[in-house]
Amino acid sequence: DLDDVQIDCLHLDIWDHDDEFSVVEAAKKLNEIAGLKGLGRFFKQVAQSARSNDDDVIDDFLGCVNIPLEDLPSTGLNHWYKLEGRSSRSNIQGEIHLKLSLATRENRGIHEEDNWSDVRQHEDLMCIFIEHELRRYNDASYKWTGDLPQVARTILHQHAIQGDITEGQQAVCRWRAYSRKHMEHPLSYDLLLDLLIDLDRQFEDGTLSREEEEGLAESFTNFIEYSKSLLKKLRDVYPPTNKIAFSRLEMMLKCLSTIYNMNAFRKCLPFHRELPSDILSLVKKSTIEWYGRIHNSFQAQMKEDDDLLQGLIELCNHLNGDVFKAYHNYNQLFEELTQVHYFQVVYKQLEKMLSVDVKKILEEELGDEMNQSIEKILKANNCHHEPSGLSAGTMTLNTGLFELDIKQLTIPNYYHWFKCAVSTWLTIAQQRAVRRIKKAVELEKVAHADAGVKYSTSAVDVCCCFTQITEFWKQLAWPDRAGAYPFVYKLTEDICGGAKLYADLVHTKLSDEGYYDDEGQFDVTEKLCITINNIEQVRRSLKPLPTLLDFSEIQQAVELARDDPHPPKELMTGLLGKASLQGIIKQADDEMIKKILQVVDRVADKMRPDIKKDVFHLNWAPESLPAEEAVGDLLEYLDSNLLTLNSCLLKTNFDRILSSIWVEVLEEFREVLDTEEMRPPVFYQRMFQALSLLVDFLYANGNGLEMEAILIEPFENLRKELTLHKMDTLSLIEAFYMEKNEQQAHTESTEYGVLNVRVVYKYDYHTLLVEVLNAKDLIPLDANGLSDPYVLISLAPEHVFPGLTTQSTKIVKKTLNPVFDESFEFPVQPHQCTHQGATIVFTVMDHDLVFQNDFGGEAFLPLADVHGVSGEEVSGYDALSITSLPLILPKVSDHGALDVLKKRTWDSKAQEFIKKRSKIEQQAT
Repeated sequence: DLDDVQIDCLHLDIWDHDDEFSVVEAAKKLNEIAGLKGLGRFFKQVAQSARSNDDDVIDDFLGCVNIPLEDLPSTGLNHWYKLEGRSSRSNIQGEIHLKLSLATRENRGIHEEDNWSDVRQHEDLMCIFIEHELRRYNDASYKWTGDLPQVARTILHQHAIQGDITEGQQAVCRWRAYSRKHMEHPLSYDLLLDLLIDLDRQFEDGTLSREEEEGLAESFTNFIEYSKSLLKKLRDVYPPTNKIAFSRLEMMLKCLSTIYNMNAFRKCLPFHRELPSDILSLVKKSTIEWYGRIHNSFQAQMKEDDDLLQGLIELCNHLNGDVFKAYHNYNQLFEELTQVHYFQVVYKQLEKMLSVDVKKILEEELGDEMNQSIEKILKANNCHHEPSGLSAGTMTLNTGLFELDIKQLTIPNYYHWFKCAVSTWLTIAQQRAVRRIKKAVELEKVAHADAGVKYSTSAVDVCCCFTQITEFWKQLAWPDRAGAYPFVYKLTEDICGGAKLYADLVHTKLSDEGYYDDEGQFDVTEKLCITINNIEQVRRSLKPLPTLLDFSEIQQAVELARDDPHPPKELMTGLLGKASLQGIIKQADDEMIKKILQVVDRVADKMRPDIKKDVFHLNWAPESLPAEEAVGDLLEYLDSNLLTLNSCLLKTNFDRILSSIWVEVLEEFREVLDTEEMRPPVFYQRMFQALSLLVDFLYANGNGLEMEAILIEPFENLRKELTLHKMDTLSLIEAFYMEKNEQQAHTESTEYGVLNVRVVYKYDYHTLLVEVLNAKDLIPLDANGLSDPYVLISLAPEHVFPGLTTQSTKIVKKTLNPVFDESFEFPVQPHQCTHQGATIVFTVMDHDLVFQNDFGGEAFLPLADVHGVSGEEVSGYDALSITSLPLILPKVSDHGALDVLKKRTWDSKAQEFIKKRSKIEQQAT
């Protein structure tokens, strides 16, 4: 207490306290002595212990400190001071750390720790300074940093010292003062947040009096209520478009979050609700109030305009805008800082209130005429208007809701109210589409839609009609994918039905104009081309339907709904048992292509007589006439007609006609080949060359038919037969054995048994070694169910191996699994083995003493496949490898080399070969 005594200096002595020891205990420490100083200290302790009757213990003086009070600032000192001696002869060393501060208290007859009045004065003084600074500040109050001038800070500091106000109390005063002024002049939330953080750091439980805790609780409550009053006007006070305001909202929520998490808050307001609960209640109430104002405004406008539906749509659009902001702007802030899903709360609250108004307007105001009113709207817009139902304005931004929340909503199921109206619209649309298609065909005119390609207005109108229907459905945006299935199914059926109807109508019109009559001259006309193009254009308009109508998503939703324990009623009516959506389109597509081909094929049929005449001239032209000249008339005729078709038809339709004409040409060539008498090979050589010229003509260097469309099966068969017909007889015989080798390579069946052989060619000796090992599972040819088999080995063709005789194995009696183990040698040259068609022929026969020997099967082995033929050394595995040959029976064929040989009745070599093969065929029957 400095009131009665004048003190100029603070003096501190530092001593070393010595514990009391007995003489015996002191003597025991003799062995711990180190050095002369330690010895002196030991004798001192013994002397002190001997003074048993003296209560004063002499401690050691370590040093002192003298601090003038005038050097002590009001803020106090926290410093290390060097120890001093009492005189210059003192040997003192070391430092002492002191924390010094000044405090004063008036003697007012109150408890020393009770300074509530000083705290209140400190807060009021701070408020005066804040108010003064705010009045002097020339900008918005929330931009002020909260810094007080040095003079104010000094006064506050002196007052805190004189009132013995602690750091914690000062933090409370700062928060209370600034938060009070925030109610009058909005301050920076960054400043308030810093004050809260400082208060939380300084707060210690039990350091504040009851009055101080009540005052702090009051400031918290006031700030919370003030913030909640602003949050109620969230949409007006903190619009997302105002970056400054939106930033202040974020900082305010951070302040609220910090308050609710502070120890001081929980101490002062232990029963206060948690922040999420507070904010949740606030958001609900503010949303209800905001909707009430908006609803009243729109209701007045609806009554004034006498258009309830349009007013309801505009209200929904306005709410959608608010919900959009809630989801994209406010929700993240509230969810991160208050753990409240702002969007969900707002959405569900608005949805709940809007559903009441929707039902009221649609049911009470319109009454039973609701569906009729909607149907009138649909009819008035001719089935291709902008959506006039609630689908255009109903709240659809529910992506931020959980599935459970969505199921609990009312408005997302609004579409159920319109099922009847949409069904009626589908019926109306289908009826109008049919009338429109018929009228379009009736009034069609040629329209130049693209350079070089012509359509008629009927195709354009029909495609436009389909587009308008699908576009309206797309704009309708039916929310329930599974529930949309019946509507999409009906839409698909109606559109595909309309496309088929159009194809039928234009085809009928073409027929009525005599297109299919056999009388009169046929010409490829522009009108014919336009008709084909029209059908193709409408057919193409069906291809985008799966994308436009969301087939994939709808079918996935349907599959999920079918797995539901309680699937929607409309999916249980047997609708899913019908054709799939893609199946409907494919059926319509196939029928329209059939109509196109019917017209296209008629073009080719009309051209058939001229094609037949030109092919006839080609075949009966003098043998000396080259193929280019012989086929010239046919190419010229095709070219003259195809020029018109190419200029008037779509590429797809032009290709179809080319394909149809190509089939006609191939059929004419086939007819010549099958019906005309056999001619010399040179004749077929020219036909073969003519066919190649036609391929080049149709391909047109990639500008005509695709090669895949040219190389069809009839062409390949024709080319193969012409290749045989243009061969000489010996080449045909070689081709026969090549066919047999190919047949052998593709034979997997062992129904006639298997022959095992080993064949090697000794290149150095020009010798072919053949070992016939055994046969298995031969067919029984004797009455006893067995056979007496033997094997004939020959090399073919005979003209390649002249002079070589057929060799035979021994006969093995009564068995179907004979073991022969016989070897044979054939002296042949390497070039003979690699000759085209060179083959080893194995013939299994059944020996019969009385009648003619029976044929048991044959096998063919190409000599080119034999090890050693190419000159390589044969040893090891190759020399020992066994070849298993399934036995085959000769069969009569109407095509191939043998058939061509049969027709060469004028060729003795051909007939001689046919005679031998016929004998084998007879034995095999």
